[in-house]
Amino acid sequence: MLRRLFFAVLLAPCLTGCMTYAYPTIIYTPDQPIDNPDGGAHAFRVDIDKTERKPLPSTVQYTLMRIPLDRSGLVPSQLEIAPASGTYNPFGVGQGAEHERNLYTMAVRLYRPGYETKELRAWDKARSPMWTKARDLLAEEKAVDDLLAVPSDQPTGKSWWDLQSEKTQSLQPGSVSHAQHNSLLFASSEYDRLAKSPAAGAASMTTVRQRLQQKALVLRNLAEQQPPR
Repeated sequence: MLRRLFFAVLLAPCLTGCMTYAYPTIIYTPDQPIDNPDGGAHAFRVDIDKTERKPLPSTVQYTLMRIPLDRSGLVPSQLEIAPASGTYNPFGVGQGAEHERNLYTMAVRLYRPGYETKELRAWDKARSPMWTKARDLLAEEKAVDDLLAVPSDQPTGKSWWDLQSEKTQSLQPGSVSHAQHNSLLFASSEYDRLAKSPAAGAASMTTVRQRLQQKALVLRNLAEQQPPR
């Protein structure tokens, strides 16, 4: 996870005629009560760093961090003060984009084995989400996919698994933080659990079982990935 600092509003002209700026943003998700009768629910904070380089496509990097739940099943509120910054280059000097912006936001994802994953976005009003039972093995697989999903404001419509196959992964490796390392291993263990479930043992589920095993392996490798030297 990138270190976030509080920045005062700043405007600074570049020697080349471009303009750089920075200002603080406040990102908040309220307390979230959830139904957790069996103690199996999990909450994860998703930290999202987005770079817009208009007219070029935007890019995003994101990490997960487990949020401890209290005994009553309350997900505590999350608050982050983070900088938004950018460079405005109206004359197209050099190779830079006309306008580049670096933005931060967050979401909270709620995961419970056997149920669909829920998401609370920044500044959403607190509500008590009803768990929706996953109807089959494919729905359970999608619940883990949704836990790791590329932030929904991205226009690609592709999952983390699709991007992994294309080698354009936005989901960060475990080397960036201990929390990310543990989150990736948790998701890997869930794919592995599903691959070993009775439903995955049916002959008709061979392709699904192999895909679950591949996802578990890729995540384990991503969790253990070391930073470049």
